[in-house]
Amino acid sequence: MRAILDEQLSPQIAMLLRKAGYDVDAVADREDVVGRSDRIILEVACGEGRAVATNNIKDFRPLAAEWLAQGRVHAGLILLPSTRTRSRHAIAAVAAAIESVLRDHPDGLSGSERWIAPLPKL
Repeated sequence: MRAILDEQLSPQIAMLLRKAGYDVDAVADREDVVGRSDRIILEVACGEGRAVATNNIKDFRPLAAEWLAQGRVHAGLILLPSTRTRSRHAIAAVAAAIESVLRDHPDGLSGSERWIAPLPKL
Protein backbone atom coordinates (compact mmCIF):
# COMPACT_ATOMS: atom_id res chain seq x y z
CA MET A 1 0.00 0.00 0.00
CA ARG A 2 1.11 3.53 -0.76
CA ALA A 3 0.32 6.48 1.52
CA ILE A 4 0.73 10.21 1.94
CA LEU A 5 0.91 11.95 5.32
CA ASP A 6 -1.20 15.06 5.78
CA GLU A 7 0.50 18.33 6.74
CA GLN A 8 -0.13 17.96 10.48
CA LEU A 9 2.11 14.89 10.57
CA SER A 10 5.87 15.22 10.66
CA PRO A 11 7.67 14.35 7.42
CA GLN A 12 10.09 12.41 9.63
CA ILE A 13 7.34 9.79 9.96
CA ALA A 14 7.37 9.32 6.18
CA MET A 15 11.16 9.05 6.27
CA LEU A 16 11.00 6.27 8.87
CA LEU A 17 8.37 4.41 6.86
CA ARG A 18 10.42 4.70 3.66
CA LYS A 19 13.43 3.29 5.54
CA ALA A 20 11.21 0.35 6.46
CA GLY A 21 10.48 -0.20 2.76
CA TYR A 22 7.10 1.51 2.35
CA ASP A 23 6.16 3.97 -0.40
CA VAL A 24 5.12 6.91 1.78
CA ASP A 25 5.23 10.63 0.97
CA ALA A 26 4.60 13.61 3.22
CA VAL A 27 2.57 16.61 2.07
CA ALA A 28 5.18 18.82 3.77
CA ASP A 29 7.87 17.45 1.42
CA ARG A 30 5.94 17.95 -1.82
CA GLU A 31 5.74 21.35 -3.49
CA ASP A 32 2.74 20.27 -5.57
CA VAL A 33 0.50 19.80 -2.51
CA VAL A 34 2.01 21.66 0.45
CA GLY A 35 -0.43 24.33 1.63
CA ARG A 36 -3.21 23.05 -0.64
CA SER A 37 -6.75 22.25 0.44
CA ASP A 38 -7.71 18.88 1.88
CA ARG A 39 -9.85 18.31 -1.22
CA ILE A 40 -6.79 18.70 -3.47
CA ILE A 41 -4.72 16.44 -1.23
CA LEU A 42 -7.40 13.72 -1.45
CA GLU A 43 -7.57 14.15 -5.25
CA VAL A 44 -3.79 13.85 -5.64
CA ALA A 45 -3.62 10.91 -3.24
CA CYS A 46 -6.34 9.11 -5.16
CA GLY A 47 -4.63 9.78 -8.48
CA GLU A 48 -1.45 8.22 -7.11
CA GLY A 49 -3.21 5.34 -5.36
CA ARG A 50 -2.17 6.60 -1.92
CA ALA A 51 -4.15 6.36 1.30
CA VAL A 52 -4.15 9.60 3.29
CA ALA A 53 -2.82 9.34 6.85
CA THR A 54 -4.19 12.22 8.90
CA ASN A 55 -5.32 13.39 12.31
CA ASN A 56 -7.56 15.96 10.58
CA ILE A 57 -10.56 13.68 10.90
CA LYS A 58 -13.16 16.47 10.95
CA ASP A 59 -12.26 17.48 7.39
CA PHE A 60 -11.20 14.24 5.69
CA ARG A 61 -14.08 11.99 6.80
CA PRO A 62 -16.75 14.27 5.28
CA LEU A 63 -14.70 14.59 2.08
CA ALA A 64 -14.36 10.82 1.82
CA ALA A 65 -18.09 10.39 2.47
CA GLU A 66 -18.84 12.95 -0.23
CA TRP A 67 -16.69 11.00 -2.68
CA LEU A 68 -18.44 7.73 -1.88
CA ALA A 69 -21.87 9.38 -2.22
CA GLN A 70 -20.81 10.52 -5.71
CA GLY A 71 -19.75 6.98 -6.62
CA ARG A 72 -16.07 7.87 -6.47
CA VAL A 73 -13.60 5.67 -4.66
CA HIS A 74 -10.63 7.15 -2.80
CA ALA A 75 -7.53 5.14 -1.92
CA GLY A 76 -8.33 5.03 1.79
CA LEU A 77 -7.90 6.96 5.02
CA ILE A 78 -5.64 6.14 7.95
CA LEU A 79 -7.11 8.12 10.83
CA LEU A 80 -5.05 9.05 13.87
CA PRO A 81 -6.21 10.57 17.14
CA SER A 82 -5.58 14.28 17.51
CA THR A 83 -2.43 14.17 19.57
CA ARG A 84 0.93 15.85 19.42
CA THR A 85 2.83 14.05 16.69
CA ARG A 86 6.07 15.96 16.41
CA SER A 87 8.10 14.95 19.47
CA ARG A 88 10.80 12.36 18.86
CA HIS A 89 8.92 9.66 20.79
CA ALA A 90 5.59 10.51 19.17
CA ILE A 91 7.13 10.36 15.70
CA ALA A 92 8.38 6.82 16.34
CA ALA A 93 5.04 5.73 17.85
CA VAL A 94 2.99 7.20 14.99
CA ALA A 95 5.33 5.64 12.40
CA ALA A 96 4.94 2.24 14.06
CA ALA A 97 1.15 2.58 14.16
CA ILE A 98 0.94 3.57 10.49
CA GLU A 99 3.37 0.79 9.58
CA SER A 100 1.02 -1.76 11.14
CA VAL A 101 -1.80 -0.57 8.87
CA LEU A 102 0.46 -0.64 5.81
CA ARG A 103 1.68 -4.13 6.69
CA ASP A 104 -1.82 -5.47 7.40
CA HIS A 105 -3.28 -4.04 4.16
CA PRO A 106 -0.65 -4.49 1.43
CA ASP A 107 -3.31 -4.23 -1.28
CA GLY A 108 -4.60 -0.89 0.01
CA LEU A 109 -7.72 0.49 1.64
CA SER A 110 -9.78 1.34 -1.42
CA GLY A 111 -12.77 3.40 -0.29
CA SER A 112 -12.36 2.51 3.38
CA GLU A 113 -10.70 3.80 6.51
CA ARG A 114 -8.66 2.42 9.36
CA TRP A 115 -8.48 4.01 12.78
CA ILE A 116 -5.32 4.02 14.84
CA ALA A 117 -5.93 3.66 18.56
CA PRO A 118 -4.96 6.56 20.81
CA LEU A 119 -1.24 6.59 21.44
CA PRO A 120 0.12 6.37 24.97
CA LYS A 121 1.01 9.69 26.60
CA LEU A 122 4.53 10.51 25.43
